Amino acid sequence: MTSITTWRVGALTVLAACACAAHARDFVTLAPDVCLPVERGIALPAEMEPYRPSVRVCPLMAGASTGATPAKVRLLSVFTEDHYQALPADAPWQDFPRPILVDESGRCLARIAHLFPVDPPEQLVITAGHWQRGIPRELRFEVRSPAVGGNFKPPSLHWNERSRSYVSSSPASSPSAKNHQTPQDKTSCPST
Repeated sequence: MTSITTWRVGALTVLAACACAAHARDFVTLAPDVCLPVERGIALPAEMEPYRPSVRVCPLMAGASTGATPAKVRLLSVFTEDHYQALPADAPWQDFPRPILVDESGRCLARIAHLFPVDPPEQLVITAGHWQRGIPRELRFEVRSPAVGGNFKPPSLHWNERSRSYVSSSPASSPSAKNHQTPQDKTSCPST
């Protein structure tokens, strides 16, 4: 190999490494502390209405937001810890509705199969990336669990431009998800 060829191979390797690092930095983890209570005038799906005081709206945004540009995708989720905070310690566990991803108009884009941020004793971590025009094209999930099976990664959601909604990647593409059950028929959008 000549020195020019060696230099080109080295330069391409550095460029590829930078592209991979930039691609990895494209993903943002949704922090529960950015989620806000739902305002009184905002309509909720009927199944979430009984939990309104504990429902939070979580904006999905690429990087730090100045607040000038509203999020194009939001997560609506019942914060279970908030719900039980004012109840007796022996209050029965509720069958909470699963979190919903909505657009700016409130139209459902997808439902997430696990409660966010916690479904005791598990915790759901959501990362959003591959941003285009303020919309994350991929949502990745990790369920952190102290149970014997441990942590696992449910299938990702990918933006479908044609339906303007999110679709799940194949469960077969997520080897760790094979050992964990996803709630059945609780992942479709609620009827409007």
